[in-house]
Amino acid sequence: MSGLNLTGWVSSRGNVVLNGLSGMDKGYAYTVGFANSNAQYWVNASSSGAAAKYSMIPGIYTMTVYKGELAVYTESVNVTGGSTTTLNTRTINNDPSKASSIWRIGNWDGTPSKFLNGQTIPIRHPSDSRNPSWGPVSYATGSATNKFPAIQFRGQNSPTTVTFSLNSSQTASSHVLNIGITAAYNNGRPSVTINGHTLTNPAASSQPNSRSFTIGTYRGNNTTFSWNIPASYFVNGANTVTITPISGSSDLGNWLSAGWVYDCVELLN
Repeated sequence: MSGLNLTGWVSSRGNVVLNGLSGMDKGYAYTVGFANSNAQYWVNASSSGAAAKYSMIPGIYTMTVYKGELAVYTESVNVTGGSTTTLNTRTINNDPSKASSIWRIGNWDGTPSKFLNGQTIPIRHPSDSRNPSWGPVSYATGSATNKFPAIQFRGQNSPTTVTFSLNSSQTASSHVLNIGITAAYNNGRPSVTINGHTLTNPAASSQPNSRSFTIGTYRGNNTTFSWNIPASYFVNGANTVTITPISGSSDLGNWLSAGWVYDCVELLN
């Protein structure tokens, strides 16, 4: 092959061997990706996090480890032709599920599959009559995760209400509220109220120019919206959070309305 003068032919390639990963969540599959401006490679990690990718074009790659579909570790790796780059066991350092939480709805994995209608997004339009009702939903923390909507539509199932209890020690300090999404449509982002207090509205996330979840995909740019909530906003006992999409653009209909796909919602300690 090397004697044919083929355009783009690379005669000498390299390998990467990852000996393992620590800090894995045993409930999830992990994938290791390598990417630069010239090439991409993917390999499934073993149960210990070991992975090997062979015959790579030489160059400097960003190696990304995915828990499900969520990036939880990145590193720059240099691949040299005719040799193997060996990486000792790496410690996963960017899994938000490791943070201590008061409550967490779902788990961080870059997908909505654990939520209401989350598994049908790739195979059914959200309006499909076979889907259970999207709501609006009032969700008590600790309830079954599949009762929480996978998609928040401004025109169809808003608001989503989350109820939870706090004790006196928990209300004595501020807490961080995180809302993680995997994709958004029409600049949709969350407007949040807690016990009647309206939190600061965030800017829109950067997303592909697509109809997204109405054409069968929940994949976009994973984004986390975060608020530091002062202790004075919480009450001892029952608390309520309401989540409603906002956008700077008008909607085309209930299903083509500003919104997003959920990955996880949590209140941190």
